[in-house]
Amino acid sequence: MRLNARTRSPKIRLRDRGRFLERLAVLLAEGYLLPTALTLLLPIHSRTLEAAEVGLTGILKSGGNAAELLKFLGFKDGVLFPVEIAEHHGRLSESLESIAKSYGRTEQVQAKMRNILVYPVSLLGFTSLLFLFFRMNYVPNLTELMSSLQSGEEGKGVPAYLLKLPDYFIAAAAFSLVSALIFWKLLKFQQVHVQVNWLLRIPVIKKYIRLYWSHLLARELGTLVHSGISLQESLRVLIEQNHHAVIRFIAERVKSEIILGQPLSTAVERMGILSNDMPAFLKHGELTGFLGKELILYSEVQMEQIEQQTQKWLKIIQPTFFVIIAACIVAAYLAILLPMYNLVHTI
Repeated sequence: MRLNARTRSPKIRLRDRGRFLERLAVLLAEGYLLPTALTLLLPIHSRTLEAAEVGLTGILKSGGNAAELLKFLGFKDGVLFPVEIAEHHGRLSESLESIAKSYGRTEQVQAKMRNILVYPVSLLGFTSLLFLFFRMNYVPNLTELMSSLQSGEEGKGVPAYLLKLPDYFIAAAAFSLVSALIFWKLLKFQQVHVQVNWLLRIPVIKKYIRLYWSHLLARELGTLVHSGISLQESLRVLIEQNHHAVIRFIAERVKSEIILGQPLSTAVERMGILSNDMPAFLKHGELTGFLGKELILYSEVQMEQIEQQTQKWLKIIQPTFFVIIAACIVAAYLAILLPMYNLVHTI
């Protein structure tokens, strides 16, 4: 019955999800129960209020938890994972506040990326269409004129390949996107340890992946330990969660080492798939007795590094597109002027 109730309910899409999470965290911090807080917020953020209320009621009656409620409202595993962990340490409002901040930062980066790409991508597309017009109209006429004035081996056609330069760039970009999509689809069908190995072999991605995994593990494990839950019990919670397979895999590896008597810092160092500086932070936390707080602080440091790296790449993207467009314009000038130069010498 529990599964059927969830299956029948379609997912509801919310408006302004970042603000929804912020308001939900505030209401929970003020003492409202989760169902009551959702009831208060749905009229503001949902266009299908009746369907949302019916679906949430069905999930609650079937014994659903907070993660299942938010999944019904359209949130992905990135939000559901910390919410599921929060049900164990009891700090749901604090977790939602942190999630809301991360969600807001992600939306800002996505908006900035769109703003950065709109103008250069549109300009590159317009340039490609303009060059196509040149190839269809200008090149044949000029080639015919040159053929009538030149003869023998001296005749040289218009270097039309220069006018295809935008097409080459667009084709390369399309090929890269299709390759990335195929790789992502194949990755999903692999076992977790294979996924980890594949991702850590990609030169640029592996740095981000290590920072991200280290941030997630430190944030959730640190919150659990800081709440008074033992290290082994905290790892068990991470192993039993259902929304992040890689963290589950890492927790299993770490727990197997701890059972053999190894400290957490040594277990993480032996895996070699997290940030290189993480074992040093863990060792310091183990020595001072503030492992939970140390992990939480470390997760914040990792998030700052991720944001710095992201901003650095955003600053590179737009100039790269402008360099490509400049190369296309130079190629167009060469395609037009070289035949003219040859024609003048012929006359």
